Order: sequence, then C-alpha cells, then structure tokens
Amino acid sequence: MEEKYNQLEDENASDTSEKSKTGLVTPEKKVPIEIKKESESTIPAPVPSVSKSEVKDDDDQDSDHEDPHVKELLNGLEGAAFQSRLPFDKLTSTEAACFPDIAGGLLQTQKVFLHIRNRLLQIWLENPKQQLIIENVLPQIESPYNSDTVLARRIHAFLERHGFVNFGVFKRLKPLPTKKLGKVIVIGAGIAGLAAAQQMQQFGLEVIVLEARDRVGGRIATFRKSNYIADLGAMVVTGLGGNPVTTLSKQINMELHKIRQKCPLYESDGQTVPKDKDEMVEREFNRLLEATSYLSHQLDFNYVNSAGSGGQQSNNARPVSLGQALEWVIRLQEQGVKQRQVAHLRSVLSLQGRLITNQHRMISIMDRLMELNKQYKELTESKLQSRDITQEFVLRSKLRDLHNVCKEWDQLSDQQKEIEAKLQELEASPPSDVYLSSKDRQILDWHFANLEFANATSLSNLSLKHWDQDDDFEFTGSHLTVEAILGEYLVRQNLWMYLQDAGRHEGTVLVFFTDSFDQPYNVKLPRALFASNEISANYVVGVFGMRRRRFFVARRQLDIVHVTTHRVFVEFVEFLRQFIPFLGISMNLNR
Repeated sequence: MEEKYNQLEDENASDTSEKSKTGLVTPEKKVPIEIKKESESTIPAPVPSVSKSEVKDDDDQDSDHEDPHVKELLNGLEGAAFQSRLPFDKLTSTEAACFPDIAGGLLQTQKVFLHIRNRLLQIWLENPKQQLIIENVLPQIESPYNSDTVLARRIHAFLERHGFVNFGVFKRLKPLPTKKLGKVIVIGAGIAGLAAAQQMQQFGLEVIVLEARDRVGGRIATFRKSNYIADLGAMVVTGLGGNPVTTLSKQINMELHKIRQKCPLYESDGQTVPKDKDEMVEREFNRLLEATSYLSHQLDFNYVNSAGSGGQQSNNARPVSLGQALEWVIRLQEQGVKQRQVAHLRSVLSLQGRLITNQHRMISIMDRLMELNKQYKELTESKLQSRDITQEFVLRSKLRDLHNVCKEWDQLSDQQKEIEAKLQELEASPPSDVYLSSKDRQILDWHFANLEFANATSLSNLSLKHWDQDDDFEFTGSHLTVEAILGEYLVRQNLWMYLQDAGRHEGTVLVFFTDSFDQPYNVKLPRALFASNEISANYVVGVFGMRRRRFFVARRQLDIVHVTTHRVFVEFVEFLRQFIPFLGISMNLNR
C-alpha cells in the first residue's frame, strides 16, 4: 500500500493530461444586443433572451451522439464523473458518510478512492449495455490502484446501490438473488416507479407496482388515433451533460436529434408574427421573469396576507404564485405607462408655459425696441441741426440701449426656437397609451403558455420562490428530441402495456406484478379488474369503494370471483398492513 501511495505523486501529470482531454459542455449564453425600434407598445430596452419551445430541425439529421463535444465529454475520468453528476476531485457528503475511513484519512488515500470511483464510472459509461461486475472491472483498473481489491469492491457496491452504475436497460451477467430480502409496494407505474421497482428487484426485494390508470408510464404518454401517434407528455431531452438519459439512449439505441431554436409564431389570420416584434416581446417576457426573481430573492416578497401586504411569512400569510407575481409586475408596468404619459404631458405643458412667457417678453421687448428706435430717429434729426454735447450723449445712450434690447431680442428668439424644437420632439414621440397592445399581449400569453407547458402546470400553481429552484442543476448541452415517439420505446422495452379489458371507472384499481424480470423493466401484467367490492387478482391489495370512496384492504378469506372470462384465486398480502399507514391511506377493516 505504501508503494502504491508513493506512486500517486508520479501520476499527477497523467491526471492533468486526462483533464485536458475532457471537454465539459456548458450552456450557451446569449449576449444582449441593443435594438432601437418603434413599436405600438412601450417595451423597455433588450435583455438577454431565453429560448422558446423548441421545434425539431428537419434539416439536422445528425444524432447528438455524433457530436464531437459529447464524445469528448464521455471520455476521460473527469468526464465520467461529470456525466455521473459527481465532483471529479473530491468526495460528496454521501460518500464521506459511507466511507468515513477515507474521508478522515490521508490525502493520498482519498486520491486512490477518487481514481477508482471515476475509473469504474468510466468503464460503465463506455459499455452501459452490460452489467458492470467487479470481477470484470478489477483487471481494467491500472496499477497501483488495483492492489486494494477490498476498497474497489466497496466502491463498486456503493455506486451500484446509489444507481450510478447498473441502471437502465442492460444485460445481466449475474442472476437475480433467489432469496428475497423483503416485500415492497411501489405506488404508481410512472417512469420513476418502474425504475425504482427494477432497482429494488435487482437488490433482492419482491416488488409489486400499483397503478390506478389503464396504462403505465405516468407523464410519458402517447396518443394514438388511426395511423397517427404523438407524445402528450415527456418528449424533449433537456441536455445530455450529466443526464442519465444519455446512458439510457445508448442502451436502447435511441436516436436523438438536436432541436433548433427557431420557432415562428403565427397570428390568427395565418400570417407570421414579425421577427422584430417577436424578439421584442420575448425580451419583455425575460424582463418580467427577472423582475419576479428580484421580488422573490432580493426583496423576499414571497408571502402575502389577507390585508394585501406582502413580505415575510406570517400565520395568516399565503405564498405568492409565479402567475400572481407576473400579473402584479404587468400592472406595475401599466401604471408606469400612465405615469410616463402624465410626465410627458407635464413636460409639454411646462414647455408651452415657457414658450408663452418667452413670447410675452418678446412682445414687451418689441414695444420697447420700437419706442427706442423712434426716440433715436428723433435725436438723429435734431443732431443735424445742432451739435450740443448733451444731445450727443443722449443719442449715444439711446443707441446703446437699442443695441442691448436687440441683443435681448435675439436671445429670446433663440430660446423660442429651442423650446419649439423640444415641443416638436415631444409631439413626434409621445409615450404609448398602453403597456402592451392586444397583439403584443397575445404573444406574451404564448410565452406564458409555453412556460406552463415546460412546468406541466399553470402559473398560478407555481411557487414564486421555488419554481426555478432546479436552474442550478439543469443538464448542459443542446436540447434534443427522440426520432420516434418516446412511448414506442417504452412499448419496445415492455414498459408500456395497455389493458383493453380493464375500463377506467370509479372503483377500479389495476395491479402490476414484478414477479419476473427476464429483461429489465419487464412488468408482468395480470388481467385484473377491481370493480365495486368484487376483486379479481392473484395478489389482492384492496379496492376503492364506489360509495364511501375509501380504500378498503382486502380481507383474509375471500371467495373465488369470476369476472367476464377470468377466474383466478385471491390471496391477501399480509405485509400490506405495514405499508398502508405509512402511505397515509385510510383503512376500514370492518366493512
């Protein structure tokens, strides 16, 4: 071990070169561009924009797996750690808790741990279609790191237990444990429920998956009508950097294609929304989101009480939704429009008042100028007859006064031109009467609807404080879409099965079994129908009553029930009693 640790210093150079080989994909940042344009609405200066709902680029038929940046990302130890959402050069808090001897040990010991961990991740990502077993991995770990086989096994067990390796759809090299360590019920056959069931089944647990719908998949849903199919739920892969879907796409040969940012909008008459107006409203949409973020994170305006005042959370306060905050900011913007209108009119009135005052002074000066000119002419005529020095003094004084009055006239004339120019400028560019025109508001509503689509709920249901809490954890890279319908991949992998005999009506609960996993995610579906208080299944959990709308646990002794053409035996699951209170489901055993 000492020799192994001493060799670590010699390998720092190789670690550095390994880092240089790995390129991390970072999100593209748009630089704000100043665009000066006239519009019927009063929308402020541009701000950095965010992309709209993406549309598949038919011209770009290259799979994202062929992107050299993605290939470079998946290569190297640092890239493997990044793709697994782990830091390359330090232990996570979970690792420190599971490996206290490593976390509290020497720096060289931690380097050995990190190298083995990153190497195991790299080997798994290179071939995720096959189970990663420690016996096959040890020969691939470089010397001297492969000398501590006990540590390598511990790290492998940790990575497998926490789902960093051996997840998804892959070929098993070792059979599943025959001895079951316990029984678990998974509520909901969505993608998370199915993945959890598959993982727990691999860990030696007996798993039952319950689903109330007549299909599995949860938010991954496919609509079918005649020869047409379309995804109604998840359909976009939001970046491959650090995304486990990258591994899943390689396992099932899923073709991914980049999504271009261009998204033309069309008006009700079929005409395309002008590009400048589209960009202008999009910038304003971003400004509104930035304003709500400022209210939440800078001003801490996240709760409002019944009296209407907001601020810190109190006993009678209710949280502010993103939709409320956006509407409030829009109202403030509309109020600002009216305030700018009032300020504009006040400026016009002020200039007009100055113009009137200036003109009154010019009229007064004109009268004085005419009077001085008359007196000067009289003195000039009298001067020709006599050469009195007093008259000469008076004549020159009148001439000086005449020059001063003319100079004052010129100044007032220049001021009048300046005031008139300002008035013309104000009259030529009056402020907008509204914050957003009707068409602009329609475009803005599209952005709101697109945001609701991205969050799978209305803006009124999104928390102002927490709706964007995952921004710091978003995957990097381009957004992609699946070449075929995503639900079809689930069908292909036996993740999506449709029960035609089980109608979706009141009092119906479907039961899904994971008693056999010949392939990962292979869910065995018995033809089970829970109708009213009659139960038909080989593992009975309970039934939702049609009258009292409560969940009733099946009794121990039940008769054989014949539903349509299906005749099965009924058996009560004893261990369910341990899970019902935990799940918060009401029980009535004395019905």
